[in-house]
Amino acid sequence: MSHLREIMQRLNAKAPSPATPPAQLEGHLRAYERQLQDCSDSMLHYEWVWLEEHLQGLDLCASKPEMRAAAGGAAHVAVLRQESERFISLLHAEMERRELQPARHRAAVVPTEHAWELTNPAIRQAWGIDVS
Repeated sequence: MSHLREIMQRLNAKAPSPATPPAQLEGHLRAYERQLQDCSDSMLHYEWVWLEEHLQGLDLCASKPEMRAAAGGAAHVAVLRQESERFISLLHAEMERRELQPARHRAAVVPTEHAWELTNPAIRQAWGIDVS
């Protein structure tokens, strides 16, 4: 149940409104692409797993009426799904540019933190992010 709570918190905290103007969405995409370019290879691997889990959470949310309603309805969840699919396309392009392959990693992912937001030192170390 705590996993569902995390999904709902993440959706409510980071969700653009269903009426996000196209220019604003494009701004989100450009900012995300810049963030990816600044990421280390380890950070890109973390972000890939983060996005895959995020998409799974959105799919779960879409399939559960209570979650869908709490997230703003089916249209809002669909907008979030489309935006996330565009983010993962940008991530795949960056990984391809660096000749990296997405791969599952057994370390934890913080549902509310992208790779560049990751604050937990143990998780950063497990992913090889900024390890000295």
